[in-house]
Amino acid sequence: MNYKLSTTTTSNNDSDQIQNDIVNYDGELLLNNNNNNRYKSVIDALVWPIVIRPLLYKIQKYNQNAAIILLHSLAKAEHCQPGFLQQFCQMILSMNNIDSINMIESLLRLQANIPEADEQRCRRTEQPFQNLNHCTIQLKRIVAQIPNVIYNRQLFLDTIRKIAAAIKELLDCIYQINSNGFIVNIKDRRSLDNCRREFIRDSKQFSQSLKDYIKNGDEKPVLQCAAQLIYATNSIQKTIKICCDFYGKN
Repeated sequence: MNYKLSTTTTSNNDSDQIQNDIVNYDGELLLNNNNNNRYKSVIDALVWPIVIRPLLYKIQKYNQNAAIILLHSLAKAEHCQPGFLQQFCQMILSMNNIDSINMIESLLRLQANIPEADEQRCRRTEQPFQNLNHCTIQLKRIVAQIPNVIYNRQLFLDTIRKIAAAIKELLDCIYQINSNGFIVNIKDRRSLDNCRREFIRDSKQFSQSLKDYIKNGDEKPVLQCAAQLIYATNSIQKTIKICCDFYGKN
């Protein structure tokens, strides 16, 4: 498909178009990751939602066609080689003589300061889905604060308590969506159950990293597990959205 570059600002229809394209790309990445084409690291997996997607939104405000071209080009490259976007970002940093950046910490700090994308939210109006939107946004925002509070014991402990409460709230939301029969397709229920199990696993690993940090003071595993928890939260959002928003299977 050929696009002509334009410097005109975007209309509402244009914005809807790129949002739909981004939603479809998010869904495609999720389906790939749930099969055999998984990312090698959580850094690779988070570059798209935390760095590239917000950047595309900024570009579309000034040039819709350029944003679409970039979206499809970057999506194709990432589809063919998962982790390409992370390598691309590293190359840009190296070209600017920025070689010592902590990518995990940087991604968490960026996550704390980006707005939740509209297409990330479930469009269903029923209360369990609205609760899900609220829970996932809150959990990611709280987890992303870890780099800012980890060296302040009181703030760190308060943040841990908030994360624990947010995790429980999100699991309750998943239970409500399942128990109220919103997802009836067996394959969809299995997909969500797999995401739930991975989320619980990542939550336990995050908890263990906190215990280890208190003992040995090594913050790297904490940041790594925090990023993994954000990725697991994104996966739950996308899976429920695909099952309940996109295809109307229920």
